[in-house]
Amino acid sequence: MTPSNGPRHHAATRHLRRLLSVVLAVVLTSTLTALVRPAPAAAAPGDLILNGTFDNGSTEPWWTRLASTSTTVNSGQLRIRTSGPASKPTWDDLVGHFEFGVTAAQPYRLQFDASADVSRSLRVSVSRVDTPFTSAVDQTVALTTTMRRFTFDFTSPFGDPKAVLLFHLGAHAASTVRLDNISLTPLAIDPANDPILYWNGILLDTFKGLNAGPTVLSRQAAILHAAMHDAAVSVTGVGNPYRVRVPVSYPGTMDNVVAPSLHAAIDRAAYDVLTALFSRYGRSFSSALAGAVNRRPSGVNAAEVARGDTVGAAAAAANLQARTNDGSDNGDAYQLDGVPGSWRPTDEAGAVTPNWGLVTPFALSSGSQFRPGLPAGAVDYGDLLGKQEYLDQVREVREYGGKGQSLRTADQTQIAFFWANDLPVTYRPPGQLFAHTQIVAKQRKLGILANARLFGLVALALADAAIAAWDAKYLTTIDLWRPESAIGDGWQPLSQKESGVSFSPPFPAYVSGHATFAGAWAAVMQRFFGTDAIAFDATTDDPHTVGVVRHMTGFDHAAQENALSRIYLGVHYRFDAEAGLATGRSVGAYVYANRLRP
Repeated sequence: MTPSNGPRHHAATRHLRRLLSVVLAVVLTSTLTALVRPAPAAAAPGDLILNGTFDNGSTEPWWTRLASTSTTVNSGQLRIRTSGPASKPTWDDLVGHFEFGVTAAQPYRLQFDASADVSRSLRVSVSRVDTPFTSAVDQTVALTTTMRRFTFDFTSPFGDPKAVLLFHLGAHAASTVRLDNISLTPLAIDPANDPILYWNGILLDTFKGLNAGPTVLSRQAAILHAAMHDAAVSVTGVGNPYRVRVPVSYPGTMDNVVAPSLHAAIDRAAYDVLTALFSRYGRSFSSALAGAVNRRPSGVNAAEVARGDTVGAAAAAANLQARTNDGSDNGDAYQLDGVPGSWRPTDEAGAVTPNWGLVTPFALSSGSQFRPGLPAGAVDYGDLLGKQEYLDQVREVREYGGKGQSLRTADQTQIAFFWANDLPVTYRPPGQLFAHTQIVAKQRKLGILANARLFGLVALALADAAIAAWDAKYLTTIDLWRPESAIGDGWQPLSQKESGVSFSPPFPAYVSGHATFAGAWAAVMQRFFGTDAIAFDATTDDPHTVGVVRHMTGFDHAAQENALSRIYLGVHYRFDAEAGLATGRSVGAYVYANRLRP
C-alpha cells in the first residue's frame, strides 16, 4: 500500500490490523482448543477440507470470529446462529477453516450445501491467511429455507501454503445458516480450459489464408506467447517474465481484496496482441474472446476479471511496444547477384522478406550469432559449382525430388508433403510445430503455467530461427539457387500448389527454413521435458496429405524427418537441411538457457 497521510489510508490500515489480529487470535484459539478436543474427521481423498460433512458430530476444525455467533452440529449439518447486526461488514462475522494450502494456476472446485431460516445472502471466499488477504475465489450466493448445492470452479491465481476458507455472515440481521458437504478439491488438468492452448489454436487458424511468409508469422507468434507468458507470471508471481512483470496491487477495503483472474489476464493479453497484429489483414477476434470467456471457471467474479484485464492489457502493450522498431518492416528491394549458382525467381514471385536476417532477435544477440559456414565449405559461387559435394547433392535432389519419375519411395513422397505446409491454405511450418507442441502438451497433461512457459520458449525459438535462417539465406556471399534452377532442362520439383503446378519457395535455398525451425523446436522440447524419448503422433495441414498421421519416436526423429522432407519435395539440397538443423539446434538451446527461466 502506498504511504499516505489521508484519512482513507488510516482507515484502511486500521481495517488491515484489525482483521490480521482477528485471524491470529483465531489461529491461537484453534490451536489451544485442539489440545482438549477430539481430532476432526479426515478429509475425503483429494479433498482439502477436514470435517466438511460433520458426520462425526464435531464442529472441529471450524471456528467462528465472534463469540456471539454459535456453531453446533445438528442432523449431520453445521448450524450457525449469527448475532447480526446488518450494519457490520460481511467479514465482521466469519466461520472459517484453516489447515490447507493452494497452488498457483491449479484448478479447484469449491462445493457446499447451504440454507437459512430466512432469505439472505452468504459470501464465501478462499483467501490468503496473511495480509493483503487476497481471495482466489470470492462469491456471494442467495440462501433460502431450502438446502441447495453451490459449486464454484476456480483457478488459483496464487500459491500459498496457508489458505483459509471463509463463510462471511455479516451485513445481515441475526439468522440461522446451515452448511453441509463442504469440499475443496483439486481438479484434473483439462486442456479444453487452458487459455494458452486455446489462443494458440486461434493463432493457427489465423495463419491460414494470410498472404504472409513464415518469417512474419513466427514473429507474430512470439509476441503473442511472450505477452501471455508475462500475463501469467504477473498474476501468479511464478517464474520470470520475458518483457515485463506487471505490478499487482491490492487497493480498496477488505470486502474486495480479489486477485486478478489468471484466465482473464491471459485472454486480454492474447486478444490485444492478435488484434494489433492481424487487424491489417481484416481479422477480428471478438468471437474468439467470447469463446475464451465461456471457457473460464464458474467461480470468477467481475472484479477478478477487471483486474485480470488490466494485467493482460499491460503485458500486451509492453511486448508490442518492444517490437515497434525491430526492422520487420524493412522493405528494401533485393538485388540479384545474377551469376550461375545465385538465387533467381522460379516463377512470378519475387524474393520474400530478404531483409529478415536484420530483424532484431527475441533472444539472440544478432541473426548471425549462429551463422553456419557456406555450403560445402565454398568461398564463392564458382568454387561451390565445381565441388563434387555440390554435384552429388544436385543429383540426389534430381533423382529423389522430381515431380515425374523418381527413386523416391511412397513413404518418402508422404514425408515430403506431410512436412510441407508451404501453401497459404495451411498453418505454415511454424504452425505445424505449434500443433505438435499442443499434442505433446496435452499428452503430458501440462497445466497453464507450464504451457505458458513451453509455448513461450517454442515461439521465441521459432522466431529467432527464422531470423537466423534468413540471415544465412540472404546476408552471406552465397545466396544459393533452388534445385530447379540448378538442374534446368524442364525438371520440376515435387512441391506443388493445390492445382498441381510445381513451385519452389521464393527465397534462397541455403539454409532450409523448415530444418532451422525443426532444429530449434526439438532443442527446446528436449530441454523442457528433460528427454528426447517422448513419442507422439504428428499431424499435418497440407492439402496433399489430408488426414495423414505419422508416429514420431521423439523430437529429434521429427526434426530429422522434417529436414529431409525438403529433399524429397525437390526444393532443397542435403547441406541445406543439415546446416539448418544445426543452426536451429543452437538457437533453441540458447533460447532455453537464457529466456523464461523457471
